Amino acid sequence: MRRRTARTDAQVPSAGRGLRRGTPALAIPFAVVALIGLVTVLLPPYERPWWVTGLAALSLVPVVVAYLASQRRSERSWLDPMAAYLLFPFSALLHDAAGAGAGGSSSGMTVLLLLPILWLAITGTLGQLWVASGLAVLTFVIPIVAIGPPGYAVGDWRRAVVWAAVTLVIAPVLQRIVRDLERQTRRARTANERVERLFDDAPHGVALLDTDGKIIRVNLAMAVMVGLDPPEMVGHSLGAFETPGEDRIEDHVGRLMSSRGETLVAECSVRDSGGNDLSVSLSSTVVGDRGMGEILMVNVVDISDRRRYLDRLTHLADHDVLTGLANRRRFDNELQRHLDRCRRDGPKGALLLLDLDNFKQVNDSLGHNVGDQLLVTIAGLLRRSIRSTDVVARLGGDEFAILLPDADQDAAQRVAELVVERVRTHATTLDGVGRRVSASVGAVTFLAASEHAADVLALADMTMYDAKEAGRNQVALLPEGDSRGPRTAARLMWQSRIEAALEHDRFELHLQPIMNLSNDRITSAEVLLRLREDDELVPPTRFVYIAERVGLMPQVDAWVVEHSVAMLAQLRRLDPEFELEVNLSGHSIGRPDVEQSIRDALAVHDVDPSALILEITETAAVGDVALARAFAERVTELGCSFALDDFGAGFGSFYYLKHLLFDYVKIDGEFVAQVHESSVDRTILRSIVGIAKDLGKQTVAEFVSHPRILEVCREEGVDFAQGFLIGKPVPYDEFVSSFLPSGLTTPEPVH
Repeated sequence: MRRRTARTDAQVPSAGRGLRRGTPALAIPFAVVALIGLVTVLLPPYERPWWVTGLAALSLVPVVVAYLASQRRSERSWLDPMAAYLLFPFSALLHDAAGAGAGGSSSGMTVLLLLPILWLAITGTLGQLWVASGLAVLTFVIPIVAIGPPGYAVGDWRRAVVWAAVTLVIAPVLQRIVRDLERQTRRARTANERVERLFDDAPHGVALLDTDGKIIRVNLAMAVMVGLDPPEMVGHSLGAFETPGEDRIEDHVGRLMSSRGETLVAECSVRDSGGNDLSVSLSSTVVGDRGMGEILMVNVVDISDRRRYLDRLTHLADHDVLTGLANRRRFDNELQRHLDRCRRDGPKGALLLLDLDNFKQVNDSLGHNVGDQLLVTIAGLLRRSIRSTDVVARLGGDEFAILLPDADQDAAQRVAELVVERVRTHATTLDGVGRRVSASVGAVTFLAASEHAADVLALADMTMYDAKEAGRNQVALLPEGDSRGPRTAARLMWQSRIEAALEHDRFELHLQPIMNLSNDRITSAEVLLRLREDDELVPPTRFVYIAERVGLMPQVDAWVVEHSVAMLAQLRRLDPEFELEVNLSGHSIGRPDVEQSIRDALAVHDVDPSALILEITETAAVGDVALARAFAERVTELGCSFALDDFGAGFGSFYYLKHLLFDYVKIDGEFVAQVHESSVDRTILRSIVGIAKDLGKQTVAEFVSHPRILEVCREEGVDFAQGFLIGKPVPYDEFVSSFLPSGLTTPEPVH
């Protein structure tokens, strides 16, 4: 309880602490009144001896001394009320000098007793007022007792009682009023100082304007924003600091004056003293001021960083991050606008589609950083090859597009040839395989596209492949007025042929045996896809890349998985330990429909998932390592195994071997085909096998076409061998009769 009381006393000031000390400015009026009283007594006629008046004048000396002594102290002390106490003898002497002729009752100087009482009511404590009450009573009582009648009548006791009442009753009320006024003044001053600090120290700019938009006052942040001192801005229109050519601030002020009571927000630009433009946000309202009428308070926030960030986001939404060119989204919008223009005004302009030849070799041999730098350089070459009104975009990978809105056929030919020449010239400065980098360009005018009634982008794509098939490093132009389409247009027919093959089961699966080198038995096989058309058996090299480009590869992979698992069920009846390897395209990795096909096929045919090995080429896995790993993790939970195909073909082979979930490493044939003759290839083979074994993975050597190659693979510890020496891809029946002589069973159809 004592501790709580102590805190309360410290927090709530006493009456004395709540009053101010007497200042010279406050003392001057009291001194003037005292001197007036003294001068008044000195005026004739004189009723008392001169020495009384002189003594009254001398009594002011200790009053002044006591006051000055109290002012020298920094804190309140007993000297503070002493000057007021010493005024009572002064008042008593003047009272006696003025009223000597007719007794104290006739004295007009009694009013001087108000001086010390008022002083203590303003500056003193309640206890000091009580002392003043006693002194006031003594001022009347002492003459009555000491002199007595007739000079002082007993009736002067009434006056003593009245003045005591004034001191004890009215003076404390006055003191409370003064104290409250002091507190209110202090609070108002504190509040005003707080507002001033908030205004001056606000982290954002604040400007006060008159109704004409002229600056009355600004804070430091606003002045710093424009690079001036606050006084230099006063009197100027706020719009004078806006970026030249804009009038948003003037419009903002006008709308603000017509929308009193509302807070309006706007954005504009201001120019600082250095000539730099800042993006700012204005938040303004009209406030009332007693002395100045209506004032416009404008909060100004520098949003330059936010504006740059938003502009950056907008830029990223429409531009390629690597090259800074327009991206596919932006290009599609520009192309659509141009097509709308062609529909209104007739076909005009041309479209170029460019693809870098042998770009994959740069990534695989020199690394993706070098490949990225090459793309950036090519982007710069393309920018310098076109006009500012043309549009160049990176559509993805190493594919670029150029929209020439006003070019005719000859102009399109010239620009395309210039691009090919500049890419070829730049490639000669590169080291290694970079020297073989070139560009194939397909050029189509919008007039030619309208004549063929076909999509201009599709025609440009097909024409570009005409350039590639013609030997690359050149331009293929679709001529106007020629009814024949691009030679590559035949590829469009493949889409319908692939769709028909899926619908009517025209695909076939062939099996290539894989030998286990630990026992020389054929314990597994790889499934290879073929397309049957009449009497022709079409290899996958002729249609798989088309299926990938038109988005049909996931459906093809789903078909392969379903029929492969059905075939695997039949093979495991002949050999319960038999395993089957099935290739998946990079376009199918992570596709829910393909994953569901795997699950459904394993469930329908009741096949042990461990017998199914899914092959993914290293280049497909490289496309998105995180996606490939997540896909492998989900399918591995089913019990399936994974093989990393064509290992060693990519630049980051060992990195991907570390970070991807694979059970088998299929060594790329590039390192196997000449391993019996090349010491370098053998060293690489030995390194791959050693690392794979240390990581707990098994190895499969592809392209084993010679007995000596097989012998080297055994010596270096390869686990499995695959190639023409082991066996060529053959249909199911031939595979069973040749490699599984224990029985011949035709696989059941998949429904």
